[in-house]
Amino acid sequence: MSECSVPLFLEDPASNNRFLMHVRFIEREIETNVKDDALVKQRRQEIIQGASKIFTEKGYHLTTIRDICKASGLGPGTLYNYIKKKEDILYLIYNELTMMLTQCLVERIQDVNKNPLEQFHKAIERTIEIIWDYQDLILLMYQETASLDRESMHNILKRESDYVVLWEKLLERCEKQGLIHRRNRLDANIISFLLAFIPLRHWNLRNKFREEEIKSGIINYIVRALGISKSKK
Repeated sequence: MSECSVPLFLEDPASNNRFLMHVRFIEREIETNVKDDALVKQRRQEIIQGASKIFTEKGYHLTTIRDICKASGLGPGTLYNYIKKKEDILYLIYNELTMMLTQCLVERIQDVNKNPLEQFHKAIERTIEIIWDYQDLILLMYQETASLDRESMHNILKRESDYVVLWEKLLERCEKQGLIHRRNRLDANIISFLLAFIPLRHWNLRNKFREEEIKSGIINYIVRALGISKSKK
């Protein structure tokens, strides 16, 4: 496994002190025959893009390596220089999506001098944009988690837990400043799940609601649940 961390300064609601929290990104190392890191990154991006399209069209289990080669424009010999099995590609897709969502949240909350409620709104809005754009892949994540090997699943679940902690820290800052009235310890987990509402229910929503209606509806629901009044926005 490889690990990197992003420094994030937050506030402790109890002591009013700033503290440094390192958001760790733990990744399972995937064997490669290529020593050029930049080339590995480029080729894996090509594999991810091609495989993502095929996985969402045919389903993960029905997709073959031949299908992925055709979609990514790489021959089997070349592809196997960068991954060793189809499960590696599924993990790479999971890893990229969870990294994208976590980084989005980190970027919007790391400045403790900004209004935390404004940061909260921006984090919700941007996260919903990402989820809307990648909803087919996020649905794939929910459907195929069991297809990951044990190590990959552990890494992805750890990433998701860290992601929920970030929402919790942001909500604590809002509560401390009297911007929301929140006592439910489940709020961060509930928000994280509600943001997956779009891919999980899109089959039912697409013919009944417009895109902006769905996005704003989710935001308004979360705002009401947290007791945020219009005057506090």
